[in-house]
Amino acid sequence: MSAGAGVLRGKAVVVTGAAQGLGRAYAMHAAAEGAEVVVNDVRGDLAKQVVDEIHRTGGTAIAVGASVASWPEAQSVIQACVDQFGRIDGLVNNAGIMPLAKPWDLTKQDIDSTIAVNLTGAIYCGVHAMRAMGTRGGVIVNVTSGAQMGRRLMSVYGASRAGTAALTYSWALDCAERNIRVNAIWPGAVTGISAVYRLTAEAASRTTRPGVPPEANAPLVTFLLSDLAEGIAGQVIALRGPRLTIVSHPSLTPHSVTREDGWSLANIADAFATTLRHGLEPIGAPD
Repeated sequence: MSAGAGVLRGKAVVVTGAAQGLGRAYAMHAAAEGAEVVVNDVRGDLAKQVVDEIHRTGGTAIAVGASVASWPEAQSVIQACVDQFGRIDGLVNNAGIMPLAKPWDLTKQDIDSTIAVNLTGAIYCGVHAMRAMGTRGGVIVNVTSGAQMGRRLMSVYGASRAGTAALTYSWALDCAERNIRVNAIWPGAVTGISAVYRLTAEAASRTTRPGVPPEANAPLVTFLLSDLAEGIAGQVIALRGPRLTIVSHPSLTPHSVTREDGWSLANIADAFATTLRHGLEPIGAPD
């Protein structure tokens, strides 16, 4: 199969949070490559508009207005794909929200809703999708962010996206026996959320690249959903403007000290004063 030749023809795919921005771009591109697409968003009216666009371009899609943060509603999204198209071959866990605030200014609603949509919602949809895929196999693409490495004003969002990266590593191991490939992407684009961040004082002091449209990230998602990505699993892949790269997994640095007789307070202080101080990691995601 050659790239760009209807590489998703015959596949049924669910994209969550697909009413606008990156999710819309993923859904539109998947449909253009032949997929039958479930366009999910809590804003069902906007999801229907995306479906109408797909239909106008000759694609096949349905809209499902539901919240992934609800276990039964997440199940209804996956079931709609099975009911309409007879199966589910791919899931893109894109739905997400991003409150921007200093940690001490976050409300309980900020915290609860971010974790519920970004992390719990990805888990709910993933579990339901895996059950529907069974041993026939399929693909799950999670969405993460550089915020997992640390960004001002994004503590809870970053924690939720670090969670989706961790899901990817474990799910890839668990799902291998069922022929389900799981990967994650770290996209880069100007969206409604990112545009708000760019207006903050913290962002104003950083060097920002020219705006990248959401559509520039869609081919990576389609690639991972397709058979072209066979053999790729458990990876986080970043597309940052012109640069496509593999994100390293959390790992131990080569800086370590071993004491077979155990660690006292004085021993630990000495280790950091000598060897370990040279292995301290930089804080914050790269621009």
